Amino acid sequence: MRRGGVANGGVIAALIGGMVIYGLAMGTTYPLLGVLLAQDMGGAWNGLSASATGLGLLVGIALVPGLSHRVGAGRTALIGIGLLTAALATLAVVRDYWVIFCARLVLGCGANLLFVITETALNVFAPPDRRGRVMGIYTAAIALGFVIGPAVVAGSPETPALLLLACAAISAVALVPFGAARTRVDGHVHPPSVSRILPAVANYPFAFAFVCIASALDAIILSFYPVVAFTQGFPVEVGALLVAIFHVGLMVGQPLIGLTLDRFGRRRTLLVCCVLSFLCTLGLSAGAEIGFWGVAVLMVVWGATNYGLYTGGLALIGDRYVGAALTAATAAFAAVYALAAVVAPLLAGGLVQGTGAAGLHLAAAGLYGAVMLAAAYRFRPPEPTLSMPARPIGRVV
Repeated sequence: MRRGGVANGGVIAALIGGMVIYGLAMGTTYPLLGVLLAQDMGGAWNGLSASATGLGLLVGIALVPGLSHRVGAGRTALIGIGLLTAALATLAVVRDYWVIFCARLVLGCGANLLFVITETALNVFAPPDRRGRVMGIYTAAIALGFVIGPAVVAGSPETPALLLLACAAISAVALVPFGAARTRVDGHVHPPSVSRILPAVANYPFAFAFVCIASALDAIILSFYPVVAFTQGFPVEVGALLVAIFHVGLMVGQPLIGLTLDRFGRRRTLLVCCVLSFLCTLGLSAGAEIGFWGVAVLMVVWGATNYGLYTGGLALIGDRYVGAALTAATAAFAAVYALAAVVAPLLAGGLVQGTGAAGLHLAAAGLYGAVMLAAAYRFRPPEPTLSMPARPIGRVV
């Protein structure tokens, strides 16, 4: 048993290490592409190009069942890394619009091949009483890249091709930890059936509602929160700073939320995340009236608790599903995340235009409030960690 535990810990460390590399590459790529394309085309064409990534995410989900049946789950993740690397290298050297569009589609496809397999494997190998902490470290590891990446782009905006080639090289390095974990992943992550992906959402609606909200609000923050802040009386550059502050809160908060999921239970932790997100968005509706520091504090807390819904949702499906059903549920999880990330900014843009920034924040508060009340009444998940003897906090897995 001890040998198995060590082996599982090694696989978890390899997977999370690979996702740190992925986060650094993608955290630099996304803002860099926005800057690069903005120099050559209008906003509508830029937006269409960005949507190719979301389309690729959905294509990736559709490919997971067939690929993992044919070559195994571990090799499927490696194929995802290969697609990411090829797409980034193409983006570095090509400036034709439609080639860029196709490369971004491949980028999204490779990303979701990687995400579905990684998140399934982490749930398979994480002990139930440590699952929250593992998921918290995993989400923080990815967030790290989306904090560092924009700073890199801001510091070196005049060398986009070089930065994209560097991102391709960084992405390729992820082949090392994922290659080391491949055999174990192949043996323990079961290929899903396409027919089980959509029913997973209906079978566990709260888990998927949590990820939908987390994805939707994170996409809105990434997409145009500087504009939202500007309409509330802040300079645009301060709005960009608030986006970074939000993601610092996201990154720092996830390990703590993961620990709370294990120590105090899934239901309590997720309800607290809903309550705090509700209060933060309610407070943010006042905008500049509470001053920069007041807004900054709320953004830190909101970043942590909003994405805590994603971290908790991952732990929930790991508690609920096993085998091929777990892989199918993780694919459904990724699909809900991708759809929310595509649709939410479009809805939010119309909402801000019609009701202003305060209306957007109040609508978000209403969403958190509705889910909070529904969860308080109907949400009774299994609590595997509360029925187990506690282990020393110093041991991660």
